[in-house]
Amino acid sequence: MSLADRKWWRKLFKPEPEQREDVAKDITAIIDFLQDAVQTPLLLLPEIKKLEELEKESHVAKSGLLQTNLETQAKILEKILALYESLQNDADINGIRVKRIAEELLRRAQRTGLKELVEKKRKDPRWQGKW
Repeated sequence: MSLADRKWWRKLFKPEPEQREDVAKDITAIIDFLQDAVQTPLLLLPEIKKLEELEKESHVAKSGLLQTNLETQAKILEKILALYESLQNDADINGIRVKRIAEELLRRAQRTGLKELVEKKRKDPRWQGKW
């Protein structure tokens, strides 16, 4: 009898119950992200236009003004980087949520007997999370 089959071992190391995904909570979080994501480009566009203008000015600026120009560009780029970082992180997290929702849907479909649907979707790279 192996160690894992012994009664005292099973009592000591009980298998954790299967966790169910809270699909409704994930969908709500994705909706919130998408509503917020619409506002981010509106915040980014003016900053990028400022950066574009300063970049054009830097080509004709004298050496004394060039330092000021570059410092200003750095400040603006700092704002742009922060907004992009936030947007990227949120998009990645919500991508994981979408993948978990797809996995849960396939698990439910399997339990209800939709074997053809599950088989078809498991072969699809998008349903495997390969995007």
